[in-house]
Order: sequence, then structure tokens, then C-alpha cells
Amino acid sequence: PTPATTRVVQIEAIGLQNRAVRTRKGVGFGSTFADLIKKYQRPDAYEINGEQIVVRFLSQYRVAFRLSRLGVDKPHVVTGVVVAAGKG
Repeated sequence: PTPATTRVVQIEAIGLQNRAVRTRKGVGFGSTFADLIKKYQRPDAYEINGEQIVVRFLSQYRVAFRLSRLGVDKPHVVTGVVVAAGKG
């Protein structure tokens, strides 16, 4: 029997500050919903769940973002980035 092939299917980064976490389009922790729309245009889907928003750009860019509100009068900002692998 041949050994199973191990392959990364997605990478997720969660946090508040780390300049090293950026997508190819320059979106990272602290980016706003407006930043996402400027860079990626129309999302495939989004979900609002309490203080969190998940915005998906999977079909064209294979990336999704989790945005959280970090204060009462603060805008939602990116606190999670998920990059999915392409079909291989």
C-alpha cells in the first residue's frame, strides 16, 4: 500500500495585531469591512452572529474573514483570516 498523502487544506490566523498576517491584497488584523469590500468587491456570503461577522470570498479568492467588534462604539475589525487551498 502507498502511504497517505498529507496536504494542507486551510490555514487560519486569529488575533488582534500581527503585521505578518496579511492576504495578497494586504488585508490583515484590524482591517474594516469597508477595507474588505474595497479590496475584494462582492463577498460570496456573509453571516452576522452577535458581535461577529464572517465574510467569505471563497469562489474567486479562497479567503474568508472573521470580524469582531472590540468596543461598544467601535467598528467591526478583522480578527480572523482563513485561507483555503485550491483544488489540487
